Amino acid sequence: MNGPVNGPAARPTPTTVVFDLDGVLRHWNDDLLDEVEAGFGLPPRTIMGVAFGSELGRLAITGVLPYREWMDAIRERVVARHGDDCLGALDEWEANVGTVDTEMLGLLRRVRQHCTVALLSNGTTRLRRDLHVLDLLDEFDVVFNTAELGVAKPDPVVYRTVLDHLRATPDESVFVDDMASNVAGACWVGMAGHQHTSPADTAEFLRSLGLPV
Repeated sequence: MNGPVNGPAARPTPTTVVFDLDGVLRHWNDDLLDEVEAGFGLPPRTIMGVAFGSELGRLAITGVLPYREWMDAIRERVVARHGDDCLGALDEWEANVGTVDTEMLGLLRRVRQHCTVALLSNGTTRLRRDLHVLDLLDEFDVVFNTAELGVAKPDPVVYRTVLDHLRATPDESVFVDDMASNVAGACWVGMAGHQHTSPADTAEFLRSLGLPV
């Protein structure tokens, strides 16, 4: 599903672009965390599997579980399976906030010169703190965090909520995400959708819609 979906044919130049965070503007240093887990005797992605491969992930990104309760539940499950020796890996996993893709940040800033730029992230209640640490909080006109909205991508409700808040119409709005299912949800409500694979690819897509980026 790479490239444009629902566009660019017969669409007006966008007035609103909504970006995903993880996998688009922020990248997780997973390889480093794999090494950390291995150093504490854990198979790679053990903590990630517990955090997002179970019902805990959905509860966290819809705000049912606040960040602290979510992280405590992850710790409890991992320690129950692997023992107290893995606590150091859990500490490092929790402290990690990822890294900013500076090329994508530059593109976002160019887009923002021409239209409204928003963030829509399937985040936990710690999202705004992460954005502050990464110095990204002021890079968006509006930040939408699914843990605050109570509904997560790819549910069409979340895209409609964003559009309503921004007073934007679907045909003048764009959504960029690295996950095909999330892009499909945006397209279902009529937005132009693009599955991000690289800054150059996303820039070309936005240019195809008439944005001079």
